Formats: sequence, structure tokens, C-alpha cells
Amino acid sequence: MKKIFLLILFFVGISSLSLAQRYDAGFVLGISATQVDGDSHSGYNKMGSIAGIWVGHRLNSLLYARMELRYIQKGSYAKNAQESSSTSFYRMRLNYFEIPLILGYRLKNGFNPIAGLSGGYLIRAKEMTESGLLPAEDIQLFRKFEFAGLLGLEYNRSEHWAFTFIYTYSLFPIRPHKSSITYRWNRGQYNNVLELMARYKL
Repeated sequence: MKKIFLLILFFVGISSLSLAQRYDAGFVLGISATQVDGDSHSGYNKMGSIAGIWVGHRLNSLLYARMELRYIQKGSYAKNAQESSSTSFYRMRLNYFEIPLILGYRLKNGFNPIAGLSGGYLIRAKEMTESGLLPAEDIQLFRKFEFAGLLGLEYNRSEHWAFTFIYTYSLFPIRPHKSSITYRWNRGQYNNVLELMARYKL
């Protein structure tokens, strides 16, 4: 928790400096639809919330950069699971603080393609089936840090409001398979996330 507090203070300090230099800043709110590849369940069935702050800067007439600090809920959910699963109910809850670094390209019609990288810190993880919470030794296998790539499209609705759709995917496994078996690129479980957000500029 101390690391998270220091991270927030660091980001607030950067934001204050950026605002002093007349960079853009504001808030972001949204929802996530998530699944975890490699957990034997499919579909973006786990819904979560997104909330944070951001600082941005126009690099030139076409390119801009943005850094965010946000809280996001990820995970997996399955009810009446497939026959390949041994459970009829499953839920994985993963709560992260993350810092996406985003580069955007301005188009004349208000739609801007964006791409970037994101680093996240796992603050809480829970798994449960119809029998209740899973043992702590399974939960501890989650890696504390996540690194993800992102692609998306942003629409500038007005001077203060923009709406963003982003697809993010873990670059490295968030947890190894229980059997520790790997095959080519399949080296464990990966966050697979769709994000829909509204961004407000102060």
C-alpha cells in the first residue's frame, strides 16, 4: 500500500508540474468488459469499473501524448460453464492501479486512433466457485505487476468531452498455468479487456 501511495503522490506531482506548463489534464470514467485467456472460460462476461485522472500534451499538430493513473477492475466470470469446466459457476476478480502511456494521432473528423503501453499493479485478487472462495495458495500465484499493450479509437465530442474505446491485452502472463505447462505463446493466463470510457478535460 505504501508503494501505491508513493505512486499516487508522484503522479500528482507530475500533474501539477504539467498544469503549470499549460498541459491538458482531467478525469476519466468508464466500464470494462473482461475475460482471462487460459482459464478455460470464454466471453467478455466480467464487467468492471474504471476511474482515474490524466495529463496530456500536444506534441505537434497531428500527434499527442497522454499519461493516466486509474483504477480498473478485471477478471473473468462464467455461469452454467461449459462442459470442459468442472464448475457451474466461476468468478475471478482482479483490481489494478495502472498507468497507461498513450500516443494519439489527430484526424480531421474528430476520430483519433491511439496506441500505447500500460503498467499495472495488482492490489486485490479473488477467485470463487459455487463452493466459495478458492484457497489462498492459488490466489498468491497472480503476479503483482502487469504489462499490457493497447489499441483504440477516441472521439472528441467537444472541447471538454471525449469518448474512447480501447482494447488491451497482457504482454506477459498474469499467472502461470497450474500445471506449469507451456506451449509456444501460451505460457499462462492473460488479461483480455475491452474498455469504454468518457474523458473530461478541465
